[in-house]
Parts: sequence; structure tokens; C-alpha cells
Amino acid sequence: MNTPNKLTVLRIFLVFPAVFFVLCTCIPGRWIYALLMFIFASYTDYLDGKIARKHNYITDFGKIMDPLADKILVISMLICFVGLKLSPVLPVVLIVIREFTVTSVRFLLLKTGGKIVPANIWGKLKTVSQIIAINTIILFQMYIEITGNELGMIFSTISDALIWISAAFSLISGMVYILGNRKFLNLN
Repeated sequence: MNTPNKLTVLRIFLVFPAVFFVLCTCIPGRWIYALLMFIFASYTDYLDGKIARKHNYITDFGKIMDPLADKILVISMLICFVGLKLSPVLPVVLIVIREFTVTSVRFLLLKTGGKIVPANIWGKLKTVSQIIAINTIILFQMYIEITGNELGMIFSTISDALIWISAAFSLISGMVYILGNRKFLNLN
């Protein structure tokens, strides 16, 4: 269990306080705390990858758990947003389906061929777009909580657009991942 893998495990545990602060309406300033938790969790993703590459600490555990930790974090936040009516349902459903599909393919590849395929550029773009969307929604909620000014349609339109962009990147990256591994999946 090297440092990057410990950071990955920490990211999974940070999901709990992030979700807690998003959902717990009785805590003043909850959106600030949710933002701090989410930013810190997102930073551990950057940091574990940087350390792993720099010191050649790339492990099979990290190749599997790092993207899984990202998925747990992002899906948890998006489901909270849907429940709070801060995000439309359909793009979140598409993102969740993509994440489960790619994770299933990853495990199938591991089981059948021992091949663990790391994330490609599309997967990284997907993750960045999701982080931007989630941070933006939290920032909007912080603004509303602090000022009491909702700016209704402006925030809603921007938030929805960012979630749909994330869904588009999610679907593209999922298709690229599956098509890129079709020979290992016997899809010809």
C-alpha cells in the first residue's frame, strides 16, 4: 500500500463528509464545507497520479481503484444534486450507466485477459468536466446561501449545460474505451 494507493483510499472515505455536507441542511455554511471536501478529494486524484508516475508506483490496485474512487465520488455528488433538484435526471443517469459499463468492462478485461487498461485522454476530459460541473454547482449554491440571491435561470441554465457536457464526454469516453478494447472483449 504505497502513498498513491493510500490517497485513493482516502478519496473514497472523503465521499462521506462531502455527501453529508451537501445533504445536511441544518449546518450553516454547508456548501463551503462540501466544496472544501470535494476539492480536497479531487486534489487527491491529481496528487496520487502525479506521485505514482514520478516514482513509478503504478500498481494494478491503483489502476483499478483510482478510477473507481473517482466514480464513487462523482456519482455520489451527482445523485445528491438530482435529489436536491440541482441537476436534471437524464444526464446523470447517462453518466451512471457509462460508469457502471466501463467499470464492468475493466473488471471483465482483468478477469479474462489480465489486462488492466488505464484511463485515456477522453476519460481524463470526462473527469475534468465532471469536476468542473460539480464545483460550479456547489459554488452557485454557496452564493445563494451567502447572498440569498438565487439568480434563478442563470445558475440553472449554466449548471444544466455543464452536466450535459459532462454526460457527452462520459458517453464519448465510454465508447472510445469499449471500442479501443474490442479485441480483448471479442467484439469484432
